[in-house]
Amino acid sequence: MTTNQTTSQRYTSWTLALLIFVSILAPFAAAQKYSITDLGTFPGGSISQGQAVNILGQVTGYARFANYNAHGFFWSETTGLLDLGSIPPLTNFSVGQAINSFGDVAGYSDYNELESSHAVVWNEGTIHDLGTLPGGTISQANGINDLGVVAGFSNGTGISPHAVLWNKHGKMQDLGTLPGGYYSQGLAINLEGEVAGFSNGRDGNWHGFVWNGGAGMQELPILPRGYPVSANGINDLGEVVGGSGSYAVLWHNDAGHSVENLGALPGASWSTAFAINNAGQVVGWSGGTAFIWSRRHGMQDLNQLIPSDCGWTLGMATSINVLGQITGEGTIGGEQHAFLLTPVSQ
Repeated sequence: MTTNQTTSQRYTSWTLALLIFVSILAPFAAAQKYSITDLGTFPGGSISQGQAVNILGQVTGYARFANYNAHGFFWSETTGLLDLGSIPPLTNFSVGQAINSFGDVAGYSDYNELESSHAVVWNEGTIHDLGTLPGGTISQANGINDLGVVAGFSNGTGISPHAVLWNKHGKMQDLGTLPGGYYSQGLAINLEGEVAGFSNGRDGNWHGFVWNGGAGMQELPILPRGYPVSANGINDLGEVVGGSGSYAVLWHNDAGHSVENLGALPGASWSTAFAINNAGQVVGWSGGTAFIWSRRHGMQDLNQLIPSDCGWTLGMATSINVLGQITGEGTIGGEQHAFLLTPVSQ
């Protein structure tokens, strides 16, 4: 056997070995990345949606009853789906919007036969009405941090809803609007007390903003032809996500809050981001499909990352914790249910 023949045979052997190795790994490359837990519904109901998940994997959101009325819920692996109730006397609607590491839930509850709602916090099974700005009739809590500070909005005498903060003692602070605007909402808050949300401006358009106690309300930049804009989520590093025009965006925590287009899923023409964790993972929906985005992998369809035979279609991802657990809503057995995705060790 010549040297050239030996080399050729070795090359062929290594090639065959490599092909066999790749063929073995191929199914694992496409294997599930998340397990999925159905959070269920209230008795007789067929609809629920997860709105937020904390570091312990506890989830809040809302679920409907057989009569289609809805209450906020608290879910954990040990308790299952718990009804949080609503402002007494018993009304028929409430929603859990955010949950901190201690299991405190912020949201809102109707108090006047579905005509008006107040921001509330549920703490250890007790509901606390946070009220409104002076003379107001409506308020809503959308975010809560581990210091018990709550972000949301409220109207008041002579003013449309403004973004507001409630401290842990329930004292309210009006965050105002962007210059020339009259309406704003706070949608998320981080551990530093920075608030993300949206406000109109003197140009009549909707703008995303980030607020902090030092600089006040700062307008966020937009994509080209990127109105309307909303900042929907913020992590503890000050990174903000939301939407600008038709696309999900990430605003970096740099001097100008530079904006990055996160794109859309293949075949989709739009996307919106709802939350970002401290690892920089972003979740939202694109063309009616739940997605996760990361710097390493870009935007991925979450339906491609769960067991193919699980029966789920994931429509929206609303929140992600630092461990990568995700909640939102999807369809299972013809019903809309809240879910919890948990990363699977590869």
